[in-house]
Amino acid sequence: MFWVWIVILVAVIVGLSVLVGRNLSKPAQRPLSREERMTALKASGALRHRKSNRN
Repeated sequence: MFWVWIVILVAVIVGLSVLVGRNLSKPAQRPLSREERMTALKASGALRHRKSNRN
């Protein structure tokens, strides 16, 4: 019975490592263009101090 538990434990560890590896190897999102980055910064309020963003 001891060896059955060892085999099950090894199978679970291998399965989890495969799942983690697949999640980490997913292709990265494409980098944002300059315009998209500026739009995101303006929308977040990070550039509130700039004259061009004041109403």
